[in-house]
Amino acid sequence: MPDTPRFSPIHCVPVGDATLMFVSGLTAGTAAPYDTEAQTRIVFDRIQTLLAEQGADRHDIRKLTVFLTDIREYALFSDVRNQLFADVRTPPASSAVEARLGSPSVRVEIEAIAVRRHT
Repeated sequence: MPDTPRFSPIHCVPVGDATLMFVSGLTAGTAAPYDTEAQTRIVFDRIQTLLAEQGADRHDIRKLTVFLTDIREYALFSDVRNQLFADVRTPPASSAVEARLGSPSVRVEIEAIAVRRHT
């Protein structure tokens, strides 16, 4: 039997008095096909769940990398992101690129990097 590729949805690296958290690219899967706004909400919920399991939250996110099936839908993604981070003093840096995401119904994939300080 061939080796099954392994990956972690989140990888945590202790660095001094903090932990860096690298969240793998996540999609909404088969949920909300062709709906960029709904998929963006679903993906951010999944990211927040992974961060919460590590004692972090959206305030700890420092960088987002976004892959959109159609870059013309950037505003749909951006509106959801801006609502989510409206109360965050310094919103995360963000990059977006257009990419094929396996299925045309999957409209958005998001990676995140977070930093949780230990107090």
